[in-house]
Amino acid sequence: MSYGPWSQDQVDEARLAPFSLVLDHIGAFHKLDPGYAPLDPSRRSQRVQVGYQGRDFHFVITGPKFVNQLLPEGAKNRGGGGTIDFVSHVTGCTFVQAVKICLDALATSRTK
Repeated sequence: MSYGPWSQDQVDEARLAPFSLVLDHIGAFHKLDPGYAPLDPSRRSQRVQVGYQGRDFHFVITGPKFVNQLLPEGAKNRGGGGTIDFVSHVTGCTFVQAVKICLDALATSRTK
């Protein structure tokens, strides 16, 4: 399967980019909710408030998976897995654009 100009290894790397790194890269406001207590502490979930281009999100993030709590339960595309899905959810961009954003964020972090 072809993923645009990227190899499978690059897509896998993009999918695992840290959410906070990509949010910084796109200029999104993001803040951990210090009062959040997950139902199962062993899963180490976090709630993050995100603001991007006039849109607000409240995500519960558990490992590579996320859920947008501002959307009703059962809503289509309420959550997903991996940073590519996360970037698409926040920005509304396509898969190819989201991969580029993730890879650019990783490249920028390596040069700092």
